[in-house]
Amino acid sequence: MKSPIFIMLAATLALATSGASGAAKLYKWVDEKGVVHYTESMPPEYKDQSSTEIDKRGRVLKKNDAVIPVDQSKLTEEEVARKKLAEKRVYEQRRRDHALINTYTTEAEIDVARDRNLALPMQAIKGIEPRLKASWARLEALKKQTEPYLKAGQPVPDGLKEDISLQEKEVALFESELRAKQTEATHIREKYDADKLRFRELSSIAAVRQ
Repeated sequence: MKSPIFIMLAATLALATSGASGAAKLYKWVDEKGVVHYTESMPPEYKDQSSTEIDKRGRVLKKNDAVIPVDQSKLTEEEVARKKLAEKRVYEQRRRDHALINTYTTEAEIDVARDRNLALPMQAIKGIEPRLKASWARLEALKKQTEPYLKAGQPVPDGLKEDISLQEKEVALFESELRAKQTEATHIREKYDADKLRFRELSSIAAVRQ
């Protein structure tokens, strides 16, 4: 059974309230793909859309409404499309908020979910790193074999050059795989960090309105 605070959360997802000022603040806004962002300033291209100012602890400081023309009859086709997109973003945010509070009851649970999703990419990273190190060692050893030829002004044997080329491709492959897994891990951390900050914000709103 959900606790009263989470019942309150479900009822106040679309509301914002003023919080204590004086602390460093963040802007929470949603892009055209429905992705929530937390930044220290609003990007110029999003300055007229709705946003929420919060402090670093997730407490709501101020809610900024989107700038939408009052006279709907004078809206251009582009403005109508922009208005519909803004409404869609609001709907998507509410849907995400509902999913968030129905999935977690504490921030610790979000950390557990993050660590669970990080397990596979982190395991892959640990597996790739020693293989990359060994591949670099083989490449360095092959390049060292070219030194006597270079010092003597003699051409490096084709077989040795081919081995070096193949080894360089192996190093590049391992580096590419490592970057991909590191990027995946970074995206997972960013996603759950944003979830935690939003969860904290929703909890703050509910607590203030109790």
